[in-house]
Order: sequence, then C-alpha cells, then structure tokens
Amino acid sequence: MNNSFFPYDNFRTNQEEFIQYVQTSLIQRKNPIIEAATGFGKTISVLSAALPLAEKLGKKIVYCCRTHKQMDRVMEELMEVGKKVEVSGISIKGRNSMCLHPTIVNNDMDTAMALHVCRLLRRENKCEFYENMKEKEDRAYEIEVNLSQKPSLSQDVVTLCVQENMCPYEVVKGILQNVEVISCSYMYVFHPEIRDNFLEGIGATLDDIILILDEAHNLSELAINLGSDQLSIYSITTAINESIEFEEAIVSEFLNKFYEVFIEMEDEFKLENDEEVIISYQDLFTRLEGNKSPFVSKSFEKTLFDLIIYMKTVGEKVQKERLKRNKMPRSHIYKIATFLENWFNARGNESYCYILEKTKTKKDEDTLKLGILSLDPRPITTQVLDYVYGSVHMSGTLEPLEAYSDMIGIKNPVFKVFPSPFSPTNIKGIVTKGVTTKGTHRNEEMYKKITSKAIDIIHSVPANVGIFCSSYEVLDGLLNSGIALMSDKPLFIERRNMDSRENDMLVSDFKFHSGKDGAVLLGVMGGRNAEGGDYPGNEMNTVVIVGVPYARPTPRIEAQINYYQKVFFGKGKYYGYYLPAHRKLSQAAGRAHRLVSDKALIVFLDERVANKFVSKDIPKWIRDSLEFVPDSEDILKQKLKVFFENHR
Repeated sequence: MNNSFFPYDNFRTNQEEFIQYVQTSLIQRKNPIIEAATGFGKTISVLSAALPLAEKLGKKIVYCCRTHKQMDRVMEELMEVGKKVEVSGISIKGRNSMCLHPTIVNNDMDTAMALHVCRLLRRENKCEFYENMKEKEDRAYEIEVNLSQKPSLSQDVVTLCVQENMCPYEVVKGILQNVEVISCSYMYVFHPEIRDNFLEGIGATLDDIILILDEAHNLSELAINLGSDQLSIYSITTAINESIEFEEAIVSEFLNKFYEVFIEMEDEFKLENDEEVIISYQDLFTRLEGNKSPFVSKSFEKTLFDLIIYMKTVGEKVQKERLKRNKMPRSHIYKIATFLENWFNARGNESYCYILEKTKTKKDEDTLKLGILSLDPRPITTQVLDYVYGSVHMSGTLEPLEAYSDMIGIKNPVFKVFPSPFSPTNIKGIVTKGVTTKGTHRNEEMYKKITSKAIDIIHSVPANVGIFCSSYEVLDGLLNSGIALMSDKPLFIERRNMDSRENDMLVSDFKFHSGKDGAVLLGVMGGRNAEGGDYPGNEMNTVVIVGVPYARPTPRIEAQINYYQKVFFGKGKYYGYYLPAHRKLSQAAGRAHRLVSDKALIVFLDERVANKFVSKDIPKWIRDSLEFVPDSEDILKQKLKVFFENHR
C-alpha cells in the first residue's frame, strides 16, 4: 500500500516508517503497540496507515481519545487528508455534551448516566428535541447527508441542531453509519452498555472496526474503574428517605437494616479516618441476614435477589415520577439494588475484592464506603480487543510495552519504540543526587533542601515552571518550607478536590504569565494537570518532578499485588505497585514537550530516578537525555544556564 492518504509534502523523521509498520502489522492481523513522543505526528501517521486498509476491506476506523480537544484534532488532520482524497468522519463527544435537554444540560452526570436519563426521557415522551426529529425528518436527513460527506466536528452538529430544535445525538447516529472515521472517548467502546448502543448506532459489529487507542497508557486504569463499583452510607440514608416518600415499607425496612450493617462493620473493623479493610462476600450478606454463621444461606440469597429485582422496579418508578416533576430522575434505591447485584455477581471471582473504607467527603465530613474493586482490566478490555479487526495502541509513555500488553490482554502483539522527534538541544533531563521523598527520609530538613533546589530552578529558568509532587503530602511539605514566599514568580497551587472549572481557571491564569515574567504551577503526579494538560512553548519551559509517586501500601494495593503475583508469576509487585508509579512520573515529565520546536528542561528532584529500576521505565525520548548531577547548588545552576543560554 502507498502513502496516498498522507496530506503533507514532507514526512517528519520516522513518520514513513511508522505508517509502514502499522499497515504491515494490521495486514498480518497483528496489533501494534507503539511508543512515540508527543510531537512525532502520531495522529496523521496512524490515520494515513489505517485509511487505505479500511477502504480496501470495508472497515470503519474508530479512534479513541481522552479529551474533546484530541477528538477534534483527529478531524482537523482528516480535513487535511480531505484536501487530497475524498474522506469522511466525525468527532463525537459524550451524550451529556451533545444533549440540549435541560435535565441533562443542567446536571453533572457521566456518559452512562446521561444515556440512562436520555432513554427515560424518550420513553416518557419528555424530550421535545427527540420528538421534533419525527416532524423534521427530511431536514435531519439533509443534515446527515451533508455532514457525512466530509470530516465534521460534533460541535457542527450541535450548532445546526440548536437552530433546528432537534436532537444532536440522533442526527449524529445517522452520520455515524456513513462515515469512515469516528473519533470518540474510550467510554463509547469499553463501557459495555454504551458500546452496545454505539455499535447499533454505527450499524457495525466489532469485527468491522479498526480500533486506534491514543494515550493508551490510560486504558488499564479506565478498565479497572469500569469493572468496579462503590456505595456510600450517604446513598443509603438518601434511599431511606426515598423509600419513605414513595411509601415503600419493605424497601425502607431493608435499607434501615443495611444502614445498621454499615455502622456495625465500622465498629467491628475499628476503622479510623482514611483507613480501609478488605472484607469478604459473606461479611456483608451474613450481617444483612442476621446470621452468625460464616456462610450465607441459599434461601437468603434467593430472598435478597427477589428484593433486588423489586428495588429496581421501585427505582424506575421513582425515576419516572421525578421526571414528571421536572427533577433529575435519579434513584438511590435503584443504585443500591445494582450495587448489591454486582456484589452478588462478583462472589468467588479472584479478579475482584470487596473493601470497606472510612474517608472524607468534599465537605470534609466523615463517610463510610463499600466497594467492589476490580483487580484486572482484562475482563473489560478483552470484550473489545479480542473481537475488533485490529487495534493500534500508542502513547508517549507505554514502556515497558510487554507489560502493557500483558495487563491489557492483547493477542498477537508487536512492539515498537520510535526515536525522539526532539532535537538533542531542545530536551534535557537532570536527576539531582542528595534529595528524595522516600518515606524514611521525609522530614523538615529534606523538604527545605528540596525547596531550596526548586527555588534555584525557578529563579534560573525563563518563563513558566511546572512542579509536580508525588503526593499532596509532599506538596504541603514544600509549602510549609516557604516555597511561595521564596519564589520570585507567582505560585498557582492545585488543591485537593478542586472542581474542573476552578482548575481550568487556575491553569489559564498560569499560562497567561508565560507572556510576562513567568509563574509556577504546583500540582501532583497523577492529577489532571500532570496527566491531561498541554503546555507548549513558554507555557512550561521546565518541569520539576519531586519524588516518585509510589502509593501508600493500603489493603487494596496489597490485593492488587497479590492478584498480579498469581496471574503474572514473579511480577506482582512490579505490575501492581512500581509500574503504575513510574507511568505517572513519566506522564508528568512529558508535559512541557508538546511541539517539536519546544525547548524544555526536566529536573527530577529525587535521586531514586538515577536507579535503573526506575529510569528503565521512563520513555526512551526522555531517558536518552538524562544526566545525573551531584548534590551541588553551583553545578545545578550551571547546567540550567547552559541549557537555556540560547533560548528564545
């Protein structure tokens, strides 16, 4: 196959090899796993590789991204392809972002909840935008035909549908069946209920799809979250009120018993704040039964299962009634019924564990939570990856690639790490000796030393600096050591439980200072600013990494390690504990290099990164530039000066 779908006059370094590698792999029914840095041009390369194959075989390309901006970026590249050859596609956001109904627009909900509410609104004939589709069928068809002939953004559909008072999502469904490329969130493909609806909408089976996963390092965590469930004591108290309001005495009696069991378990397990304990299937159900035996009786399981079905019926009644009152159709009775059903279904499965935890709410109040914790992404991922025609997995932080393949469960994988697209003069990694946030060294003196080095960096480099700490405890350690008072640049601090709007404003203000004398963004690895933020150009000239984000050795972490030890013998602690931390470290380290032209420094303020055990998991494009420097203020400042002396 040729490169007739590549729209630009010249290839960047290694792009042509990337295209040929992906094409050859897919033709051979192999699934390529690729690491290539941001700035490589992965999006246009993978599209150029997959488009001729999809055209020849009559397949659809589904391109999964993490953010709306990335989804639209896929279409923007497809528009460039469209200047050369005829091609079509659409980006689709979550149903909650493409809905015009006030119930969904005015309430914060995830895609799965939005789908549920949408179905309810349509079933009850409460959505005027859906009803209008029947009256404006010809106009809807006209829009579908027009937008199916070229690459389009979901916002184009929403804008037209606002004018026509029609449902954007229904119009999009008509477009999906006729376009070659769809860019969307991971949820459309990996959430079982949403996937069924999505496949019906595009009129395809999984075998009809070439699946592209961008930022694929996120897939493991996403799949584990999809396989898990959680219930708080707040949900029970709210459900009790719900049962009283709707005069459901049987449900009310059961929920009061459930509440008592929560309190009983808290007392028996002697939980303090921020503590958790692994419990068994029987720990909950024997208490609900009032049974001192360690076994749950079959008769009680049957009674409880009948009650679960009844509670779901009651929950649906509550939802419909609330809809009639123009309220959010949420039912906590329904939520508890599905949670108990999931608790029942996970019994005896080693890839799940049950957990009880005591924690704080956003309002800093104590709360109790029961959790069903998935320990294995593969029950979710293999539902998709085993059945698509082929899949391409790519990210700037996927090493070690074999570990990613193991944990996700990819059949016939092939592996490739592409060289860095960055000029050696534009990227520099420094590991400083003499500092660490390792628990045994974590004290006031060490925090002061780390803060001193951070201040030297802030004062020595141009424009904006990002400092990402291994935890909020470490972040607080820097604040307590006076980093805000000592810095000659204003500090923008990411706080615990900061909502997305507040965080967006914080980052926007930080970026604004890149055109002035610079600022400092202080956040945590694994947080939204260290994982999803892009800071090209002077928006972040230097990234400072403080610590290695190893998780506290909690019961859930121990459960994860023990499970992986059984499944991947000898790799339990590496897969379950070390590797997730190294990936978070790598993600944060790569924030400043977003364009090939970006010149940025990465400083690791933790000597553990000099150890090959850690550094081998850092992406090659960063690893190749690493230099280890002694514990010297003068040498560090000199390295910074030399790197930036030709900076523009």
